Amino acid sequence: MKTEFLGKTLSGPFTVPSGIVTTAVPIIQYMFDHMPQIGVITTKSVGPVPREGNREPVYSQYSPGNFVNAVGLTNPGALVAAEAMAKLRIPEDRFLLVSIFGGSLEEFVEVAKIMAPVADGLELNLSCPHAKGYGMAMGQDPEMVRAITAAVKAVVDIPVVPKLTPNTPNIGEIALAAAAGGADGICAINTVGPGYTASHGHPVLSNGAGGMSGKGVLPIALKCVREIREVTDLPILVAGASAVPPTPENLSMPAHPLSA
Repeated sequence: MKTEFLGKTLSGPFTVPSGIVTTAVPIIQYMFDHMPQIGVITTKSVGPVPREGNREPVYSQYSPGNFVNAVGLTNPGALVAAEAMAKLRIPEDRFLLVSIFGGSLEEFVEVAKIMAPVADGLELNLSCPHAKGYGMAMGQDPEMVRAITAAVKAVVDIPVVPKLTPNTPNIGEIALAAAAGGADGICAINTVGPGYTASHGHPVLSNGAGGMSGKGVLPIALKCVREIREVTDLPILVAGASAVPPTPENLSMPAHPLSA
């Protein structure tokens, strides 16, 4: 089933969201070569400098179909990531959405300039719930979302898709701010929380707490998508929960129940 998305006709309506799957170029290339139903592949988030993230364990299934993760924005840094992704062979009917993050507006712009030449579009990670000073810390502020979106749009000539956090009382307000900044689409949602899981009195994740995803998040994801659609007609990529049906309003859905 072909799907129109941000200037491309895609081979399928599904997307792999940013998370623990798309962490290496060979994995991304395999998906491009063998999984035509996945039209949009989103990379693990890339920042300005190498970041080790959290030590294992960073991911756990706390109940059937429900997950918690705190990867910690692990990445090799923009320069190394761009060099690796330049080797990808992207089919004409697929879309490589490169997720980026920064600790400031200036860092978002810096990473955007480096990654744009190897991407079909940029996802702005304004929603990670467990990395202090990043993601959700910015994404809960409408003016910050607008400013970062506008700043990135000013320095690239490819689509820009802010990824919004569900951990806000009014996600519609955040979506409007993203649209005001010139967003070409919206990704909803990142993980919920953070939440805490324990085993024998000890935290399962090394970070202690992490973002929740999977079937239990589905009602929250659907609520957020509905509230976003009420305020903007921008394309929406749905992530962070499994089994969200694709509709004309919800342009694509996750092929994996994780987002980072």
